[in-house]
Amino acid sequence: MKNRTKLTKVFALSLVLLSMGIAHAALDFEGQSGVFLNALAYPLGANKVEVGGHYLSLNSLGQVDTFNLGVGLKKNLELGYTELTTTVDGLKNQNILSAKWQAVAEKKDIPAVAVWAQARHQESGSGSTDLGVSVTKVISGDHPIILDLGARRTKALGIGLFGFNHDYKTKLEGVAAVFVTKKLIVGTEFKQQINSKTWTDIAARYVVNNHFNLDAGIADLGPGLGNQIALAATWSL
Repeated sequence: MKNRTKLTKVFALSLVLLSMGIAHAALDFEGQSGVFLNALAYPLGANKVEVGGHYLSLNSLGQVDTFNLGVGLKKNLELGYTELTTTVDGLKNQNILSAKWQAVAEKKDIPAVAVWAQARHQESGSGSTDLGVSVTKVISGDHPIILDLGARRTKALGIGLFGFNHDYKTKLEGVAAVFVTKKLIVGTEFKQQINSKTWTDIAARYVVNNHFNLDAGIADLGPGLGNQIALAATWSL
């Protein structure tokens, strides 16, 4: 009886982890598997392809939209491409190429660790490359919790929307989220910026099915922009 109970718990946990794997896979604003603003240390997975899009309202100033494509080459390696377009005067469209490698797989007492790079290129010709690391852990339970802390070396001002700094700076970012149900995840993020207030958000992800996620959130993008509405959708093969 004890063995049967143990097997039942293991099976139940595996189902929860499977649903979390699907939820983690949605593409963030810059095209990596993550949440809204930040990447997580989980890659897409071998032979997996995801297509996503984001919409960020900047009220009367205009909007920012993205088209995201992510490909899992191996179980611990993903590549991504993002095309970012904007209708806001003074902001430049840009393309972002990204690569993420999970160096340490998550285990019971060990968080997942991934290193990543993002190369940005604006249509004006300017660009820079970010280098980062993400450390992510899931705390299991009736309502599993996702915790993530990352750091990046960057020149990008507001993920490149406002241009680039002369020198590289090290900035922190993080995520805390909880599974309200197996399909609904609610969380918050922060993303430190160069010479500006830290970006934060409150976001929710709804796992429609094994292939489709919907995200919605409110992001505080600092002075002059304030709280803005963001929406996203990700479809996977």
